[in-house]
Amino acid sequence: MMSVSPSHSLNLPEDTQDILTRFVAQINQQWNADLSGLVLFGSAARGDFIMGRSNINILLIVTNRSMDLLQRASHLHQEWGKHQIVAPLLMTKEDLRRSANLFPLEFLQMNQHHVVLAGQDPFGEFSLDATKLGWQCEQELMANLLRLRQRFIEGEGRIEAIQALLLLSITAVLPSIRGVLYLLGHSSTDKDEDILKRLPDTLQFDSTTFLEILNIKRGLSSPGSLEWMKVYDRYLENLDKFSKRVQEIGEGKRP
Repeated sequence: MMSVSPSHSLNLPEDTQDILTRFVAQINQQWNADLSGLVLFGSAARGDFIMGRSNINILLIVTNRSMDLLQRASHLHQEWGKHQIVAPLLMTKEDLRRSANLFPLEFLQMNQHHVVLAGQDPFGEFSLDATKLGWQCEQELMANLLRLRQRFIEGEGRIEAIQALLLLSITAVLPSIRGVLYLLGHSSTDKDEDILKRLPDTLQFDSTTFLEILNIKRGLSSPGSLEWMKVYDRYLENLDKFSKRVQEIGEGKRP
């Protein structure tokens, strides 16, 4: 039987901890022969979990990728998806090794913020290519900027569309910020708010607008209906500036 790490040590609401404990117990009982590791990642592992707004992200390190295992995972999701546990990410150790090269930014986020709930920690065996990580950070920021413009047009500038765009965008931008900080040797493992507050010192960039959107995402503030367009305009302008700032940093580090 896999060794199980207690989930009560996590900084999570009591109801969420209970759900996670029961989920781990079921996995350990039913999947033991097909599983070498069960890992919590994302906001719940990072300390940024917001009740009613955040999801629980699970990585299952499996011994095979059979159709039977996929079908069992589907049944698992049918049972636990209603409890904020999103469809688990199924990977073999070989999948994880390949992802370190192909998706270094995503790999970095999981590596930096994960909690082993059962079995072995799969992340200690791999390293990241700094050049590939730098390129992906730049690409993700530029892609985010282009999507913001395109989907604004697609949403016809409606307030509800702007709200959704901003929240999705800041969620996608934060990993790239962490990736850049990691490459520059700065602390990149703190909570989202702390990371953004240090941007003026670490990257010489005013993060006021990013913090504004993060607070909206966390439910700490909400612009009036007449202010959303101005908020979107500020954010779009600042994301463009940040993308260019990261590009400057990348060009300065490349041979």
